[in-house]
Amino acid sequence: AGGKGVATAAGALFGLDVWLGAGTLATWLIIAAFFRISSLAALVASVFAPVAAAVLYDVRHEYFAGVVALAVILIVRHKSNIANLLAGTEGRIGERTS
Repeated sequence: AGGKGVATAAGALFGLDVWLGAGTLATWLIIAAFFRISSLAALVASVFAPVAAAVLYDVRHEYFAGVVALAVILIVRHKSNIANLLAGTEGRIGERTS
């Protein structure tokens, strides 16, 4: 199953700064709770993380480039999920697969 890259990224963000990790995790939880789609929550959280890093630190801070790189990697790795989201076929949290 998926999610290992997102979980690793979350751990890295918590390692950089607890507020950055907590904000990104909260974003994932809120999107997942409302839409019940894990990949959508991961993509939104991936976009949120660099924005949060810019607010917390500044774009010239040494963490910012790393957070952007992490977000880009996660987004690229979710290209099939993006296609499924656009097609309306992405699985939902708690949905049984056959």
